[in-house]
Amino acid sequence: MRSPVLTAAAISVALFAGTAGHASAAMVKGIEDDRLMLSDDPADRAAFWDAVEEAGAKTVRVVPRWPIGAETVPEDTMLRLRRAATEGQVAGAKLLVGIYHGLARGKPTSFRVDAATQLAYVRYAQSLAKGLSDLPIAGYLTWNEPNYATTWPQAQARDWVALSNRTYRAIRRSDPGVPILAGEASPNVRNTNSKSTNPGAFFRKALCLNAAYKPQNRSASCRGTKLLADGFTLHTYDFTGSPLRANKNPDAWVHGNLGQAISQLRKLAKAKRITVKASRNVHITEFAYRSKQPNRTDPKLAASYTRLAWNSAKKAGIKSFVWYLLRDPSNPEDNFASGLFSSTGTPYPVWNVFKGLK
Repeated sequence: MRSPVLTAAAISVALFAGTAGHASAAMVKGIEDDRLMLSDDPADRAAFWDAVEEAGAKTVRVVPRWPIGAETVPEDTMLRLRRAATEGQVAGAKLLVGIYHGLARGKPTSFRVDAATQLAYVRYAQSLAKGLSDLPIAGYLTWNEPNYATTWPQAQARDWVALSNRTYRAIRRSDPGVPILAGEASPNVRNTNSKSTNPGAFFRKALCLNAAYKPQNRSASCRGTKLLADGFTLHTYDFTGSPLRANKNPDAWVHGNLGQAISQLRKLAKAKRITVKASRNVHITEFAYRSKQPNRTDPKLAASYTRLAWNSAKKAGIKSFVWYLLRDPSNPEDNFASGLFSSTGTPYPVWNVFKGLK
């Protein structure tokens, strides 16, 4: 298979080669593995892009880490992202670009994100989009998992909407015309100590709605609350059973509650909190099964479940479906192992299923 890993001269040629393509109603397949894709080791990148081509993935999600408080993207990070966008172009895939951080990790529940930190984040996102604006990008993501307590204090849910909207406008100024997606919610409250919020409940609270999707109060600020987005994104992990098994709590947007999640997005649109367009342009930007404990799924079962998850997402009208991690991490301290391959490059049964999904 032709490797898309490029020399500097080849990158220069590819940047001006243009892209060809046509619109398709088919659900787009995607892969994420920042460690491999942004690696300075050509062998790592070759393995990643070869897999992207073999699987027919057209979207590659990437979430570079925000050095909290920084207002511009570090030069080395931008160089790696630009290289990835160019190598992706050769492999027939475009980047879907978000930002990762643990802004509230280890903080007490009283912690609040101050105005200076919020401004720094907006400027960082604008710097990111500006640095990639001359390259083919599939889209941008305003914030990762706002309903999870490590990334945003849940008492500031409405403030998160304002920050996401500022981020949307900043990215739009830097890279006009590229879709900007919001949501990216953690699928459920993962444990009783997380102080996180199920996504359905979080977005109602953030958008000033009660359980009946009516304004919580009659104030102008409540009536005027709206989340700017060209589309909505979901993380639908559920490591505890079949992707067709519903969670009893409809506010938990695990894969078995995909219908509930879409229904709730339509209700948000009806309440004019998001646009109808955004409620119908829904993407799954993280999905996987774990290959190691905790919450390991038997490899053969994971393969079977993945086919069920893909088919149900496709039936629901989901626009793209991204698998989180190509390879398991090599660091034994990293317990989020959800690769299509082992850390040494041995394929799991799910790989053959994933690459054959259409």
